[in-house]
Amino acid sequence: MDVPATAALAWGGLGEHSGFVLRRAEVLQVELAMREPVRTARSTHRRRPVVLVHVVGEVDGRPAEGWGECAALADRTYDREDVDVAFALVGGRLLAALVEACGAGRRLPAAGGLGTVRAAASASPLSYAAVEAAVGDAHLRAEERSFAELLGVEGTTVAVGAVVGAAGDLDELVGRVGRLVEQGYGRVKMKIGPGSDAGPVRAVREAFPGLRLQVDANESYTEAEGDALAALDGAGLDCIEQPFDRRDLGAHARLARRMRTPICLDESLTSPEAVSEALAAGACSVVCLKPARLGGIAAAIEVIRRCGDAAVPVWIGGMYETVFARGVNAALAALAGPDWPGDLAPPDTYLRGDPWSGTRAAGLWEVDRSGVLTVAAGSEPGLGPLPVRSALESAVTRRSGIDAR
Repeated sequence: MDVPATAALAWGGLGEHSGFVLRRAEVLQVELAMREPVRTARSTHRRRPVVLVHVVGEVDGRPAEGWGECAALADRTYDREDVDVAFALVGGRLLAALVEACGAGRRLPAAGGLGTVRAAASASPLSYAAVEAAVGDAHLRAEERSFAELLGVEGTTVAVGAVVGAAGDLDELVGRVGRLVEQGYGRVKMKIGPGSDAGPVRAVREAFPGLRLQVDANESYTEAEGDALAALDGAGLDCIEQPFDRRDLGAHARLARRMRTPICLDESLTSPEAVSEALAAGACSVVCLKPARLGGIAAAIEVIRRCGDAAVPVWIGGMYETVFARGVNAALAALAGPDWPGDLAPPDTYLRGDPWSGTRAAGLWEVDRSGVLTVAAGSEPGLGPLPVRSALESAVTRRSGIDAR
């Protein structure tokens, strides 16, 4: 059996025998600062509120817990699920559905047994993914296993890419990219938009001719502006990410036919089925995999399996995660394979006040001069470390919860 298929079975069966008895489930929001604003074609991210899911219970009479992180951003420029939507949805329908799924014995369902919980928010993958993660984290801690161990990727190295937002001028942009190259990053992704594409790309390519470079348009072009994208064909880009509206697979397919540069999709890919549809339509030949956008870890593993079967490159995208969720992404990147670097830069390069920044795992985010990091070799159980409680509580802006009765 291939590795992703084995990983899918392991994740689906996680918790079938853990005996985690749920006492309380809660949703929290923490407010974190960005080290510097990140400007895209659609918005500027100046802060990073994060919605967290926390399940509390016991295993064989011992206190136990699990954590999940929601990828929803501060506004709706990227997705209809912003932090306000996610907080309300998780604290309402999803936690109620989770408690109901526990039944009279209050046994936390296995990671693969959350169908009724998913059905409670079928159009909200980011919110559901956070609940799924909290359940999986709780079972991993109960079984004293790490996520990397479960996937069979302990000690695997993964290539790391970095992201630069749009800059005020070309010298500033080239300077930012240069600092990333000096730190060891072998791939940089640039944000582009109409009127800010060929010039910035040309400036960076001339300054760093051997750098792996890709661009992300965040749906900012219309098909009528396709000539500007076609003009990038000679820049030696790894791919052009999400140039058109997420619903318009046809426009992406037509652009793909006129260009040598691969087209990659992100916002369009909201489920494993959506990935298969996009590939069948010829709308992309590269997949940006964001676990939360797909609906969680099980969905991400399924996409890795499908793309592997079709020999389609997959790389892991980022949502300005904390140390906790970025570690999950690193393990999935190892499962996906080594060929395409993911957006896996250390969280302390873009976040201040991360409740996980003081943990031992944060120290593992050291990218070496060859642009790779090593996935933690099961140093502690769970999807990631427990947060530093003092840092967490000082950042909490709101919370609500439900008791399991």
